[in-house]
Amino acid sequence: MRIPAASEKIFLRAFETLAVVSLLFFAAVPSLFAQQDQTSAENQLVVTRIEIIGNRRIQRDTLLARIFSRPGDVYSDEAVRRDFQALWNTQFFEDIRLEVENDPNNPNGRIVVFYVTERPIIRRIEYKGNKSVTESDILDAFKDKKVGLSVESQFDPTKITRAEVVIKGLLAAHGHQFATVKPTYERIAATNAVKLVFNIDEGPTVKVGTITITGNKAFSDRRIIRTMRNDRPYSIPLYITSIPVMNKTFDRPKLDEDLEVGVRGLYQDHGYFKVDVNVIDLKAVDQKRAGLPLPIPVIGHKKGKATDITIHIDEGNQYHMGKLSFQSSDPDQGLVFKPEYLARVFPLKEGDLFSSTKVRKALENYKALYGQYGYIDFVAEPMTEADDVKKVVNFTMVFDQEKQYFVRRIEFSGNTTTRDKVIRREILLDEGQVYNNRLWELSILRLNQLGYFDAIKPENAELKRNVKAGTVDINLKVKEKGKQSISFSGGVSGIAGSFVGLSYQTNNFLGLGETLTFSVQFGNIQRNIQFGFTEPYLFDRPLSTGFTIFLNRFDYNTARQEGLLLNQQVAINPSLQENYNTDSKGFTIFASYPLRKLSFTRLGLTYGWSTTNIKPFSQSATLLFEQTKFTTLAGPSALNGIRSSKITPTISYNTVDSPVNPTHGKSIYYGFSLEGGPLQGNVNTVGNTFSMSYYRPHYHRRNIIAMKFQGAMITGFGGENVPPYNRFYLGGEQDVRGYDFYTISPFVVIPFSTTTNISFLNPKLLNQQGAPTQQTLPVNVLEYIPTRPGGDLQAVLNLEYRIPIVSRVTFDLFNDFAINGVLRASQLGLDPAAAASLQQQYPSPDFPNLKISNNLPILGGTNFRPHTSAGAEIVVFLPIVNAPFRFYYAYNYLRLTHTLTPPLGAWYFDPTVENSLKQLGVYNTQVVPALQTFLEELQSSQTIPPSLLEPKSTFRFTVSRTF
Repeated sequence: MRIPAASEKIFLRAFETLAVVSLLFFAAVPSLFAQQDQTSAENQLVVTRIEIIGNRRIQRDTLLARIFSRPGDVYSDEAVRRDFQALWNTQFFEDIRLEVENDPNNPNGRIVVFYVTERPIIRRIEYKGNKSVTESDILDAFKDKKVGLSVESQFDPTKITRAEVVIKGLLAAHGHQFATVKPTYERIAATNAVKLVFNIDEGPTVKVGTITITGNKAFSDRRIIRTMRNDRPYSIPLYITSIPVMNKTFDRPKLDEDLEVGVRGLYQDHGYFKVDVNVIDLKAVDQKRAGLPLPIPVIGHKKGKATDITIHIDEGNQYHMGKLSFQSSDPDQGLVFKPEYLARVFPLKEGDLFSSTKVRKALENYKALYGQYGYIDFVAEPMTEADDVKKVVNFTMVFDQEKQYFVRRIEFSGNTTTRDKVIRREILLDEGQVYNNRLWELSILRLNQLGYFDAIKPENAELKRNVKAGTVDINLKVKEKGKQSISFSGGVSGIAGSFVGLSYQTNNFLGLGETLTFSVQFGNIQRNIQFGFTEPYLFDRPLSTGFTIFLNRFDYNTARQEGLLLNQQVAINPSLQENYNTDSKGFTIFASYPLRKLSFTRLGLTYGWSTTNIKPFSQSATLLFEQTKFTTLAGPSALNGIRSSKITPTISYNTVDSPVNPTHGKSIYYGFSLEGGPLQGNVNTVGNTFSMSYYRPHYHRRNIIAMKFQGAMITGFGGENVPPYNRFYLGGEQDVRGYDFYTISPFVVIPFSTTTNISFLNPKLLNQQGAPTQQTLPVNVLEYIPTRPGGDLQAVLNLEYRIPIVSRVTFDLFNDFAINGVLRASQLGLDPAAAASLQQQYPSPDFPNLKISNNLPILGGTNFRPHTSAGAEIVVFLPIVNAPFRFYYAYNYLRLTHTLTPPLGAWYFDPTVENSLKQLGVYNTQVVPALQTFLEELQSSQTIPPSLLEPKSTFRFTVSRTF
């Protein structure tokens, strides 16, 4: 389209005008904006000062570091609100108020002021109403759960709420699921502090009620419930059942543990690999039953709340062991051992019934195997694949072998007295050697056997690894016991007498491991003095040597002791009057050496020399010592100058972890003794001694099962008998606790000839009134004296179940069994001269069946008679004197309970005298009846009733342990 010329001119003028106006506008805009910015800058607000008012404990600089604004920053409401939130989030304050003030010195300045009220300090925390848990239990729970609430901490509602939850959980674990905890606080005047009080209402104790098992086919309800150690009732076990006594406290976490470890573990140990165990119902019920106020089944009362538990088990199928393979977790590192060898270590073989316990045992075996070759950080992870068709479980053991380590340095700390070499010689690892975990465990065992330190555990060793060099430094931390051990002993036990003793021993003399012993015992029975010294490493070799010197006096005067106890003079039956003294003095020297370096077996040799004098007081003791054949001495001095020269080779094996409070291990000892013969002396005996002790942890390694057996036999040779003081007598705190010392022995009767006067009326000799005259006639009479000669074969078995109560206090249940008897009756022979004299005197025609044996007759029912003691004891180990104090009660349920009656005696007349009495007509009418009455009265006086034999029960205090 074409525009006319006039129109073109008008258009050009309009365009020029628009262009000029636009240029003028754009030229004016910058100046306008510049003028506006200048005006805004003059009116902009800034933070000129920040103040915090009210803080006392918290430094101002600490609070300023928590906010974002700084003096000189542009003021904005958003920035101030952000600073307010930052201070509030510090949890330092219970109230914050923000004010913004105008700065009088700057019209655009603003002063930001934070008015704060600090949270108070908790000055005291009290717990009211807690009965089943102590304040110490609560504080331990706070520590475990990291509550962070303590005295002198800030009052923090969040922490208090968390503490409330922890206390409720602790009470629930003690059977108080319905407990309530209400925290309150009150301010302490004139201070910014509060007293916090937790008001606790424990509510009823919730017990485990009825446990119902459903779905189980492989195992009975009783067997399944017995695996639930946290929820099964306390019960009295019988042979095929048990009697429930008291229900345990209900706790859901412990129930879950029982389901996983107990029930599922039972099934998986018997091949049920995919067993499923679930709680399908928990029902709270009220328990109320009238009865006696005791927790007695059926007749005892019940009141409170309980939770009935219903458990459903989906057993599934039994699985067997399938294929086993091994692989390294590092593809670039092969296995250290061949798969064939590793398969032999695995306790399950292909086709065996699957067992989760054996799988865990395999993991322990592999850990121990690799640990012997320096692989300290070895980890084995089992990968399982269940074949539901073949019903087998295939295993792939993935080994993370890590690095092999060598021992670079072994150091010790805590041994302030014991020298390093004493510890180092018990260490079986050498520096520069491959680290061997088995040798290290044996080294700890050897150190514990010394008794120099508190129990050393594997965690007492700090292992510092140098991964790059492949070396490890071992720092063993020990805590020394007191070197000195002071032991007191004492007691009073009926006819056995009373005694008190003191024993001093330093088991680490001068820190060199040497033992110095001095003991003294004084009493009505024994007075002993002994001094000994032991060097465990002679010439820095494991040759243990030592000696003892002793003075012993044994005073077994039962009649006098009974008189002291009753505070009057008494006459005890002759059978119990085994009253005599023995005085002995002598010495022993000994040495022992291990079979090899890594062995706990030692060979030993002991030589002893002693001289003994015996002084009998009672008739039975005199007859026992003087009319038995045991020494080559003869005549009046036969009981003086008894010389013993004895050598005893021994072999022993000992892995018991502690000589004072053992928890595991066993000890075996055998010794053969030869006395006299080529060794000189005038006593000839041969003896054998065997003893074994065994300790095993039980019930989660908390309690201890302890057992000790000891047996011994002794006999004479060369025509000599065993001396009565060397024969075996049992009874007392060291073997059978319920009996008095030296009272368990067979009884024998000793034939003894004496003279008595018999009166009769002579009809041929009349007095002035014409009556027969009374005459007295001496008659030889044979009587039998009962006595305890001791045995030549003994066996003792001690069983204990030790339950730690608190530190250094244990409660023990025990049962002691013993037999003691005469195996070789010929060793209780009469002296030949005494036997010949009696055999010549008593070929009496009035007693045609009388026969004087060369051996002492043994009373029936006393030889190898079983004796037992069962009871309980409380043992308190006092660290000051390093000695165990104990009280025990023993019931002797197997003991002598029948009357012991010796044989009726006899008399002997010269044939001439007997004929003359018969001619007088008084022999059968007066003399024989009188003698018969005399013998019966004599037999009755020598009869031993059960009340004088052995006690039914015993309560005693001693300072020692049986073993």
